[in-house]
Amino acid sequence: MMSPLTNAAHHLLRAAVAMLLPLLLGSCQLVTDDYDDTTTPDTAAQYINITISVSTGSTPLTRAPLGGEYGDGTEKGNERENAVSNITLIFYQDNAGINTTSNAAEVLCVKRYNVHPYDPATMPDRHTHPADEPASVRLNEVLYTTGEQRLEETTLVPGETYKVLVVANADIAVSTGDRISDVRDKLAATVYTGTGKGTDDTFVMASESDAAISLTNPYVYTSATEAEKNRFVYYFECIHMERLAARIDYCTNGATYDNTHNGYKYPATGDAFYLVTKVTPFNLYNGDEYLFKRVSSTWSGTTPAPPTYLADETTTNYVVDPATAGKTATATPDYYLSPIAEDIIGSTFTQAMSSATPFIDDDGSNTITIAYAKENTLMPTSPLKKYATGLAFEVKYYASATATPVTRVYYHYLRHQGEQATGSYQAKQWSDLSDDETSSSNVSMNFGVVRNNIYRVSIESFSPIEGTLKIRVEEKHWRHVDNPDIYL
Repeated sequence: MMSPLTNAAHHLLRAAVAMLLPLLLGSCQLVTDDYDDTTTPDTAAQYINITISVSTGSTPLTRAPLGGEYGDGTEKGNERENAVSNITLIFYQDNAGINTTSNAAEVLCVKRYNVHPYDPATMPDRHTHPADEPASVRLNEVLYTTGEQRLEETTLVPGETYKVLVVANADIAVSTGDRISDVRDKLAATVYTGTGKGTDDTFVMASESDAAISLTNPYVYTSATEAEKNRFVYYFECIHMERLAARIDYCTNGATYDNTHNGYKYPATGDAFYLVTKVTPFNLYNGDEYLFKRVSSTWSGTTPAPPTYLADETTTNYVVDPATAGKTATATPDYYLSPIAEDIIGSTFTQAMSSATPFIDDDGSNTITIAYAKENTLMPTSPLKKYATGLAFEVKYYASATATPVTRVYYHYLRHQGEQATGSYQAKQWSDLSDDETSSSNVSMNFGVVRNNIYRVSIESFSPIEGTLKIRVEEKHWRHVDNPDIYL
């Protein structure tokens, strides 16, 4: 049981600080395990307890065409996508935070801790939330905690306030004394382990926004169990994380799986039907990704405005990846997996449809995760055919159950902020793809793939005479971290 901060506790705190000062002159070292409690009744021990939040909004809405940081809503990720095993904390002091213009701002301490899920049934509920955090986000979170870690094992000073950046599920080469201006520009070569689909695969995550912790007003345990007596524990606001990867889904809404023809069957007139047999992602960016998200408010020619780090996205700014400025009509990119091609359905990235593949999404529809993608953002002048990430659908049209099918492949570039009020778009056959088509000049980030979003595509309608496929594109913020939808 926790008691108020009594005069006796104040004396204990001052004594503890005096004892810790010599230790605080040492260097900050990595810590990966919880410490056993060795507190005795006449010793005041100080601890820090840090909680991270992988948010899990479950509103079954979509991002496009509204755009912005949360678009039209959020969607819950699954347990594997939300798992966090360890975090690295990077402490520094600068009022401007990660967007500091000072070259003097440097890392004061780096700590790595194993984390475990927060259990409200057995752990004290002392973490707090930012005042401006939406209730829908606050009520839908997965929390991980470092548990109580000894303050004396850090170089953090009681009474001080620190900014902190967090990276989860990854090793990061950061040391005490590194400049924050260098840390914020670090790159990640991989954003998940394995294919992202393995049962043990994990996703690299990083801070979603600037966070601060203050080593003031600790919780003081003075009359609890013997193990908790004379413990001073600093608790902080939850630090929100986001995945560096995006997710691309095919939603089979409106279709049933046909075991005879091995595909998802959409009814047509009379006995006729359409069958989706294969789905292939194309132009998957495979270069390095920025560890910490950056946005620019404007883009002129090949030069974006100076970036703002960890800023909220709006409908008028651009998310920037390390290669964005070089995505020109004359360049020859070598950083794409499965670049778009007329015979793309034959590539190794093709996913053949199977009745065993789908999971049930928040809308109750059978949905298939096609790929996990790195950020791939475009300039307004970047040719879509050369740079835009998308999906290719192999569709067979059967005039009857026994007829010889007509096979067509439809291509769709994934939209990040759609220009259509309905979110519906026309997929195209190869002959209709223009080498010169670019993004809409009136919509920032019209096309692109951005971290921590789900792009889900579903087929809305077919036109057998014109041979076209109408696609509905939706995107959700992958909060629990959660995911966006895209519809064909």
